[in-house]
Amino acid sequence: MRDGDRAGMRQVWTEDELDRALAGLYMDIKTDQRGLAGVRENLMAAADGQAQPRLGLVETGTVEIGEGARRRRPLRRWLAAAAAVAVLATGGVFAQTVLFSADTATAQAQEALTSAADVAARADDPVLAGGQYRYVATHAWWIKTTGAESRSFSFLNENLVETWIPADPNGEWLQRRRETGNRKWVKGTEAEARAAGAVIEEMPWPEQRAKGGDFVQGAPEHGNWQFPEPEFLAGLPTDPEQLYERLREDSGGGMQSLVYAADALRTGLMPAAARANLLRALAHLPGLDVTDRAADLDGHKGVALGISEGGERQEIILDPGTGEVIGERKVSDSMFADIPKGTVTSYSSITTAVVDRIGAEPTR
Repeated sequence: MRDGDRAGMRQVWTEDELDRALAGLYMDIKTDQRGLAGVRENLMAAADGQAQPRLGLVETGTVEIGEGARRRRPLRRWLAAAAAVAVLATGGVFAQTVLFSADTATAQAQEALTSAADVAARADDPVLAGGQYRYVATHAWWIKTTGAESRSFSFLNENLVETWIPADPNGEWLQRRRETGNRKWVKGTEAEARAAGAVIEEMPWPEQRAKGGDFVQGAPEHGNWQFPEPEFLAGLPTDPEQLYERLREDSGGGMQSLVYAADALRTGLMPAAARANLLRALAHLPGLDVTDRAADLDGHKGVALGISEGGERQEIILDPGTGEVIGERKVSDSMFADIPKGTVTSYSSITTAVVDRIGAEPTR
């Protein structure tokens, strides 16, 4: 990123974040993802006797969003993504492979969601005293691509994003994001990239402070799934099935319904009752299944629920003891170019706590 952009503190989104934002631009186009999933399953079954989903493209890069800036969507570098999967496979990072129902969430998924919702409904929302902050941290490994001399290089980049939310949500928020410097090279090597003149390290991310957490310019005034403000939550249906239909319409359906739900659940902004209701709504998501009953993210174990689409599987990891989302994963759901089916291609873990001052980290 250019120095001038940093000085202007322009917001940088990962491509996953951009996809979710762009999806909101087309909410008036109502595609029945359940019907499409059924047609796809039938066609594939007719072709070779069982549904064999294609390997989807893993998206890379970032998009600059800021005042006067044009949104720039990077190319999808599927070869680099394939290499990333191969490296992860070598390291022994795998997720359990399961079969999915094309028409409804499985009984196992419904049971897990209902149980987590019951726990969440009984939970006490954290009470913040004056001067205290809600701390939300995301520890993630994302693919990053850089290039020079007509060559491109890709690596998995470790990131930490920390947010401090005041007791009064209309007060000043703080967000910090940094790269740890840990990398897993998946296309080329660090020596080759540096020799070619490729830029590897980014400029340091500036601290962002904003009233009401308005870090992104042009965000909806009353919130959305990615930033569920009280007005947005108050406008959601209370009936789980109706809430699912609202989620499907806003997200476009299918895997994106799970992505949007995870966006909301990991913000730390949803009260226990709203969190429980959203978990019950996910029980209506076709194809959702329990994929791992002991998913391990940074030493925290939970139940993984996932849905497959376009050759990859999106998962959320639930802590059955609290009903909270503690992480997300993306998993290859087909065999392609000797890439093992069931290989984790990206993952993140989420930590929440209450701290006594802005900028403070929780006691370990």
